Amino acid sequence: MSTTDEHLRTSTPTSVPTLASALETASPLADPPPQFVRASDAERQATVELLHQALSEGRLDLSETDERVAAAYAARYRHELPLLLADLPSSDREAHDGAPTWAQVWASVVWRARTSLMGPAGADEPPTAAHRRLAALLTALAALWMLVCAFLGAGLTG
Repeated sequence: MSTTDEHLRTSTPTSVPTLASALETASPLADPPPQFVRASDAERQATVELLHQALSEGRLDLSETDERVAAAYAARYRHELPLLLADLPSSDREAHDGAPTWAQVWASVVWRARTSLMGPAGADEPPTAAHRRLAALLTALAALWMLVCAFLGAGLTG
């Protein structure tokens, strides 16, 4: 038997540090390793908002968004949250200041109306400019119809 074989038999195997062993050896006042910092509710909510934004842009479908939202709310540590956004473009996230533009709001309204009327088939792609114009025209006609009915109804009852 060679000396290296004897050394391997007599030496204790090195163990890979785990979260439990890291917590046992760490002092209560020491900072935990950065990968084990717990995520806050605000961080989880910010991730969910970005996932919903990706849904409204047509980057994710409804079932994938539901899976990722559930994973975001179930995440315990900060390092788990960016993984849910890894395949989404980050330029929009960096430029996004929290308040959507009117174009984004209108696109979201049109998208939601399409998915309500057309079902899952309407969720395959985001609304185009033509869809948004048609929705604006229909909304204006509906508002005009309500005004006409209100004035005619007020004239008939008075």
